[in-house]
Amino acid sequence: MAGEGGFGPFPFLLLLLPPLGVQAVMAAKTSALNQKQKEAVEWCDGPQLVLAGAGSGKTRVLAAKIAHLVKEKSVRPHKILALTFTNKAAREMLERVQSLVGQDLHGMQVSTFHSWGLRFLYRNTACLREMGYSLPFVIFDRGDCRSLVKRVAKELGHDAKSYDPGYFMDVISKAKTGCDPASLEPDIDERWRPLYEKYCAELKRQGALDFDDLIALPLHMLCVKRDVLEREQASTQWILVDEYQDVNAQQYMLLKLLSGQSGRVMVVGDPDQSIYGWRGADMSIILRFAEHFPGAQVAVLDQNYRSTGNILGAANYVIKNNAERPEKKLWTASGEGAPVQVLLSLNDYDETAFIAGEIERLSVDHGYRYGEMSILYRMNALSRGYEQSLLENGIPYRIVRGVSFYERREVKDVLSMLRLAVNPRDAAALERIANVPPRGLGKKGAAGLEAYLALAAGEPDSLWGEMRDAPPFKGKAQSGAKELAQMMLGILTAGTMEGAINFILYNCGYEDYLREEFAEDWEDRAENIRELLSIMPEGDIAEALAQAALFTDQETGQESEDKVNLLTMHAAKGLEYPVVFIAGLEEGVFPGARSVLSRDGVEEERRLCYVGMTRARERLYMSGARSRLLFGHFQRAPFSRFIDELPDDGVAVLDRTKGSGNAYGSGNRRRWSW
Repeated sequence: MAGEGGFGPFPFLLLLLPPLGVQAVMAAKTSALNQKQKEAVEWCDGPQLVLAGAGSGKTRVLAAKIAHLVKEKSVRPHKILALTFTNKAAREMLERVQSLVGQDLHGMQVSTFHSWGLRFLYRNTACLREMGYSLPFVIFDRGDCRSLVKRVAKELGHDAKSYDPGYFMDVISKAKTGCDPASLEPDIDERWRPLYEKYCAELKRQGALDFDDLIALPLHMLCVKRDVLEREQASTQWILVDEYQDVNAQQYMLLKLLSGQSGRVMVVGDPDQSIYGWRGADMSIILRFAEHFPGAQVAVLDQNYRSTGNILGAANYVIKNNAERPEKKLWTASGEGAPVQVLLSLNDYDETAFIAGEIERLSVDHGYRYGEMSILYRMNALSRGYEQSLLENGIPYRIVRGVSFYERREVKDVLSMLRLAVNPRDAAALERIANVPPRGLGKKGAAGLEAYLALAAGEPDSLWGEMRDAPPFKGKAQSGAKELAQMMLGILTAGTMEGAINFILYNCGYEDYLREEFAEDWEDRAENIRELLSIMPEGDIAEALAQAALFTDQETGQESEDKVNLLTMHAAKGLEYPVVFIAGLEEGVFPGARSVLSRDGVEEERRLCYVGMTRARERLYMSGARSRLLFGHFQRAPFSRFIDELPDDGVAVLDRTKGSGNAYGSGNRRRWSW
């Protein structure tokens, strides 16, 4: 998904050992576990796989396991490594552990895989230098990488009309994640090898890493540096991994290397929620855990604490059609609840109008806040119709995405200024802010400055000082280069992150620039810049910037807004809402047109549907349309097979197709086979 980060600005929190009375607190907290959860927590005799269904309390179990290891098994907190996939999961796990033990734990490591990789590289800078990388380094986000790929492709003569940069980025990413860890030799089509090698060389020249490097480089060091491997193994006594169904081959190899022969590994996951195969996740890894870790114990958590019985019954009925899954059936003690509502519409306008009307009815008649309701769809292009209908009905909404805060122009500007100050070879940052605010450095001047900086040697402060005193240009470009160098020196000497950002806003004229360029909302933009202080730490600017690159907008806490949530099914992973509408359920839309060409494709789409259904706590709506305007054309298709797979019990159907041939009913269900 989209994007990763740490807890707060840094994923590794330093916590304090609890004092007396912890055993009593632990006993009270542990008693809240059900029997299967308790058994999973107390098993510490070897590797362990916990198959945790949606809403079954996996975070509670992970937190209780950590507390159990510390208090009952005398494991030192700094010897525990817990790996997650999102900032939110890391934060929630830490909060629960602290609640269990009554106070903080000193040195416990909770991070995403990529944040762990970043911290690993900072622990092993000597190895990084041996590989030809320099310090400080920056992390290129997807936008930076895209710009670099476009530039490299153009220099190599690739026609921009023939290949989308996104395609090249996927080629490069797959080569990095599939490379031999010992040699870093990529598995790549020879047509694209020059592109790959030039892209990697440019990253190294600019002192930059991309997200894939944060896993590939640590894995390489562990494979070729025996002393590094032994040191990392000695520092880690227990490893716990959340969302294990989402790991890829490299992450699995990291786990095997770090755990060594100890077998002190606990992984938690659910094959039924494996929805990231398209970005490299390998579901077979969780299915083969017992082969990878002989003697492993397998625990199954199947009691759901989130959804009603009817929602779970419908979700179980759909997911059982997948062949590649261990048997598991979620259940709840919370009662049946409202039936799952299925809407069959004649067209997409009718579908969107119904959803808007139902949202308003639930708000007025049942007291649901808008923020407690969400509309999920398979692809971003579908949001247009739902947005339009909500606007027409005066219903506030927000689009939930993964990276929008960091994609805001003013935020990227300031981050680029900070990056360039600490790393003068960062061509992507220079290209963005060479003339922001305007200082007479046009494209030609910026290109000349980039060439000059690429060849210059020395520490950033001395390099910027030389440029300030003797700019390598004449005329406007000379004064522009001098002004830029002065700004970079001011950032470096500001002393703190707050000082650096205030220097940019007030001393460099960036706030005045915002006021002139964006008269209507300049104050909001300035506030966005100051908001960076909420998520970036004091201290070393380069390290803080590297951490900031791993954040996503889902960590900035907008959930309190009372607006209907619009988001893709993938973005909904890990979230939950009292009311969920799953819309656009037609063949070719969900499941997607390419997915239906293979069993594996359909099964991943079915898992995605299952994830969407189990986001709902109290009410679930599922809808489709016979005719839909999409990509400028009206498309007619059968309703999704996932509607056909719903049970008769606990499901209420509203058929608005007016007796047309595709009405849903027990006597007219379309069957799918391979």
